[in-house]
Amino acid sequence: MEQLKKWIEDSLKGEYEYEAYIESTEKLLVETSRESLENISKSKEVGLGIRVLKNFKQGFAYTTDLSWTAVSNCVKRAVESLELTPEDDGFVLNKGEFKGQLQADYDQEGLSLSVEDKAELLINLERLAKDLDRRIVGTRKTSLKEFKVDVRCFNSHGLEYSYTTTYFSCLTSALAVENGEEAISYEYRSGRYLKDIDLEEMARDVAFKATAQLGAVSYETKVIPVVFFRESAVSLLEAFSPMFLGDALVKNKTLLKGKEGQAIASPLLTVIDDGTLKGGVGTLELDAEGIPSKKNIVIEKGIFKGFLHSVYTAVKCNAKPTGNSVRHGYKSLPTSGIRNLYIERGTHTLEDLLRAYDEVFLILDLMGLHTVDPISGDFSLGASGIIYKSGKKEKAVKGVVIGGNIQELLKNLVGIGEDLRMYGHVGSPSLLVEAITVGG
Repeated sequence: MEQLKKWIEDSLKGEYEYEAYIESTEKLLVETSRESLENISKSKEVGLGIRVLKNFKQGFAYTTDLSWTAVSNCVKRAVESLELTPEDDGFVLNKGEFKGQLQADYDQEGLSLSVEDKAELLINLERLAKDLDRRIVGTRKTSLKEFKVDVRCFNSHGLEYSYTTTYFSCLTSALAVENGEEAISYEYRSGRYLKDIDLEEMARDVAFKATAQLGAVSYETKVIPVVFFRESAVSLLEAFSPMFLGDALVKNKTLLKGKEGQAIASPLLTVIDDGTLKGGVGTLELDAEGIPSKKNIVIEKGIFKGFLHSVYTAVKCNAKPTGNSVRHGYKSLPTSGIRNLYIERGTHTLEDLLRAYDEVFLILDLMGLHTVDPISGDFSLGASGIIYKSGKKEKAVKGVVIGGNIQELLKNLVGIGEDLRMYGHVGSPSLLVEAITVGG
C-alpha cells in the first residue's frame, strides 16, 4: 500500500486531494441439484479506484492493473474526468485521521471447510426440505456463495484504514407436487459466518411456502387485512429503502422530503439502520468514507427521524454524515446507502396475526418490486399466498394484485410479529396491515 500511495502522490504532484480504494475479492460458488454436486467455480478480482478533487470538482477512474504504469494512467484519467466535471460544493473528502486495521468478522473455519463438505451441506438442505413434507420432490438448484474481501483505503488528509472480512450467502428452492400440480418457492439467507446461516429454518420456510401454494386459485377483488410474511415484508422494505437515503433527498426523489419530525406511520413502527449491529452483513467500524458507524433510528414509533447520509449528501443537505456511505466495489464512487436496515420486532406470533381478523391474506411472495415508486410511494405488485379464516387456512391464492401507497400501508400497520429475520442487509418480522386492496 505504501508503494501505491507513493505512485499516486508522485503522479498528482501535490496539486490535488485524492482518495484511493483498493479491493481484493476471492469468490467461491458451489451449486447442487437433485442431491448431487452440479457446479464449482472460483474467481479472484483485484482493483483500485481513485477519486481526485480540486476546487470542488471531482474525477474518478479505476484499474485492475496495479503496476506503476497502469496506476499512473489511472490517475491521469481521473484528473481528465475532473476537468469535465462541473463544480459542486458537495465534492469534499472526509478529513478524519483514523489510521489502522478495522476489526471485522472473519470466518476462518468457514473458509477452511472443504468444497466437498460445503456441497454436502447443500445436499443435506435439500434432504431436509424433502423430509419435512412428502410433496417436496426436490430443488431446482441450491447454491452457496463465499466471499473473502480485503479492503485498503487512504486519502490525502491522513485517513487510512484496512480490513479483511468474509460473507456467505445461500439460496435454495423447493418444488412441491400434488395431483399433477406444481409449485416452487425460494429461500435466501446470508451472514458473515457460515454457521450463522440456519439451514434447518431455510428448509422449513421453503417447504412451507412451496406446499402452501399448491392448488392455488384466483381471488375476488376486495379490501382485506393482510399479513406480510417476514420475507415479503423485507422485500417491500428493501424496495422502498431508497426513500430514506440522502441521495434521494438531494435529487428530490423521495416522498419523505420535509417530513422530519412528522408522523408517517403507525406508532407501532420503528425502523433502524445500524452499522454496528452484531453479526450484520453491513457491519463495520467505519463506513466507506471513514466515518464512524452508528445506530440510526429512521422511524421511531411512527415518527420520521431523518435521512441516512454520506459525506456528500450531508454537505448538500446541511446535515451530519450518519455513517451511511457505501461502495459497491472499486469500480464505483461512494454513495449513501443502507447498512443493516430492519423493522424492530414486535410481540405477536405469526399465529396471533393470522387470528386477528375473521379473514386474513398471508402474502408469501411479491412480484414486480422493481416497479415501486419511492417518490410517490405508490405500488402495484403481484402476490401469492394463503387466505386464512378464523386463523385456519382456507385456500391458497395466486395471480392477485395488491395496490396502494407505502405511507398509507405503514399507517394501517396494526400488528408486528416477533419473528424478525435478516435477509442480507435488510430485516423484518411479519407485519399485519389492517386493510389493503387485493385485486383478483
